[in-house]
Amino acid sequence: MSTVARGQSVLAGVWGLAIAIVLCGCPSAETKHDQKKPLRKQTDSTTDPTAESRPKPDIEKPPKTPAEPETLVTEAAVAAGEKPRDLGPPLVDNPDQLIPLSRDQPVWIDTKNKQVVLLGEVCEAGYPLEFFASNAMKAYESVVTVNVTPFIVHAGLLKIGAKPGHPVRFQPRFVPPTGTEIAIEVRWKDSEGKVQSVPAQHWIRNIKTKKELDVNWVFAGSYFRTNEETGEEYYQADYGALICVLNLPDAMLDLPIESFGAIEARSFEAFKERLPPAGTPTTLLLKPILDDKPTAETPARRAAVRRSEKIVEAERRALEAAEDWLELVDRQQYSRGWETASERLNIIITRRDFIKSLGETRKPLGKVKSRRLSSRKYTRSIPDAPDGQYVVIQYTTSFENKPSAVEMVTMMLNGDNRWRVLGYHFK
Repeated sequence: MSTVARGQSVLAGVWGLAIAIVLCGCPSAETKHDQKKPLRKQTDSTTDPTAESRPKPDIEKPPKTPAEPETLVTEAAVAAGEKPRDLGPPLVDNPDQLIPLSRDQPVWIDTKNKQVVLLGEVCEAGYPLEFFASNAMKAYESVVTVNVTPFIVHAGLLKIGAKPGHPVRFQPRFVPPTGTEIAIEVRWKDSEGKVQSVPAQHWIRNIKTKKELDVNWVFAGSYFRTNEETGEEYYQADYGALICVLNLPDAMLDLPIESFGAIEARSFEAFKERLPPAGTPTTLLLKPILDDKPTAETPARRAAVRRSEKIVEAERRALEAAEDWLELVDRQQYSRGWETASERLNIIITRRDFIKSLGETRKPLGKVKSRRLSSRKYTRSIPDAPDGQYVVIQYTTSFENKPSAVEMVTMMLNGDNRWRVLGYHFK
């Protein structure tokens, strides 16, 4: 790592968020996913599935998919080296009242109590969370893994009266996912064999505040995508997006609040101190909250939408300022780049050191051939810096002498109410 402000102690430990220009970089979300190869290509975060594309599955006759729906998760588990095992009977009061939804997957509906019941097991998340429950391929960023195809769970929720809304939308502005509110209860046996029970939120905490999650999920419903060559349909959630804590356009269940971004900017993590040992069998109870009140019209939801609109506008302004600044750097106008950066960066590093560092590290890469936005994330705090307003922006960039690189630009709202560069690094 080559640091602009060498010897500045205040910079120690700060990587991409920057109180200086760092010209190397940290693993991006894309790098992390390469370590655990997913079943499919990553879904574009700007996908905005329309109402017409959302599924209307029939519990008796699910639509045809390129792979048998009931084998997708099993294949994923085997591929991940986690062969499905017998998790025992579901921990419910009257198991004889359960109606199986699959011949070979542990998922049922309880029509009397209006709930979908499925089995899973506790895993040990190695990254900030993307899911509460997913298949074994996603165990490194989930709390619970399940050997159940999401489409079957979708059909079960429909059977007991839940109504899908729509997944998250990012363009032209952020719109939270909607749908019937779903409460999730988790049951397991402790070391003495006694059944314990907590809301799923009890096992998830906010990375910043360290408080447990305090909202229920909604039945976003995912969507179908058609293979243009074969004409076959894919239910997108079947690739792992069963119960999400990161806003995903293919989620079946998602949080009705803003929760998205690159791995370094995610909102939630597993509440490890509260989890039973990894591998502990669990019973998940998905309970629709059925009433006639439109959740989209509650004051809390309207307030959330207003906050989201303000965040989207801040991200837009920060992105425009970042691209103007990068244009200066691309033209090797390093002195002008220092002048237009944030006051904080100007205090930390001198103009001379700034120009020298960029000349030694950035100039040898040559001209920019292409630059594509990968992610942008608004946040109120970053490590080793005072609270404020920041936007962390990531690009995938191709230079003349480095065909594949990742650039990270950290923007801050300056004292003059303009978005200015606080940090820049690449890998």
